[in-house]
Amino acid sequence: MILVLTTALMFLIGYASQRAGVCMVRAMREVIEKRRVHRLAGFALAAAAAMVVMGLAEWLGAAPFMTLQGSAPDGLSVAGGVLFGLGSVLAGNCAMGLLSGLTQGELWRAGSIAAMFVAALLLGPEMSSAALMLSARAPVPSPLTGHVGLALTLGGTVGALAATYIYRRLGWKRPKGGWSPLIAMGVIGTASGLLFAADRQWVYTSRIAEIAYGISWAPGALLGLAALLAGMTGATIIGRTFAWRAGSGKQWLRAVAGGLLMGAGATLVPGGNDAMLFTGVPLLLPNLLAGYASFAATLALALLIRRQAVPPGA
Repeated sequence: MILVLTTALMFLIGYASQRAGVCMVRAMREVIEKRRVHRLAGFALAAAAAMVVMGLAEWLGAAPFMTLQGSAPDGLSVAGGVLFGLGSVLAGNCAMGLLSGLTQGELWRAGSIAAMFVAALLLGPEMSSAALMLSARAPVPSPLTGHVGLALTLGGTVGALAATYIYRRLGWKRPKGGWSPLIAMGVIGTASGLLFAADRQWVYTSRIAEIAYGISWAPGALLGLAALLAGMTGATIIGRTFAWRAGSGKQWLRAVAGGLLMGAGATLVPGGNDAMLFTGVPLLLPNLLAGYASFAATLALALLIRRQAVPPGA
């Protein structure tokens, strides 16, 4: 029953992510080009919803905040966020955006995902630690462990503020072929929190790394990844946004180069921006929060510089 439930939740996250257009690159472009923070508010809503659900789960006797542990923020987590941000700009999408594009038929996005796998394979934790002469990071549990009231108060407050902002700006308006951001981001956050309550993590960049390191080939883990892809693909078919596009040589080259940078960055944090947002923020893990802040800042700065250097429409 747990396997059926987690697979269904993974499918739901994939479906809602595709219908909502979840992508940090799009969110930063919206901030820079339109001076709007609608997508960022949606991310805050999803993370807050996950935190609230995990708080309720802990109140009922589960231990979702112990599913994963982080580490103290350091230069590596910041550098990893910077590399992931630069790679996302080069590839044209963040982690979730790559899967979204691939399941819409943009075949060159597969180059980025494959490159992330190769980077994880070549720069696994043991190899990178030896090359950089790093000492082992001491594990740091989530500060929300055992603090149900704090989790519910913080998550509820942030979630209410984000939901109120989105409702006042967009109401229940749905983008073409999509879902209302209020519904989609609430669903993603709730499903993510339930997965943690079931002692599962769903972010696919972490799954890619685990497969590359030879840690996780369990049928359940692979089934969850397949369900995430199936959900996204189903959303494109229902929304009539699917179309096969092979991509140009330049698009493939940028995709692979960006994927290598993203994979290297994810190794250092560790975790891609999906892990930083949907794991680091709800669990308040210090290294993922530091990585996410540097990722977002790098993304914003790089897009701003490119906007100044390249005139619109050029």
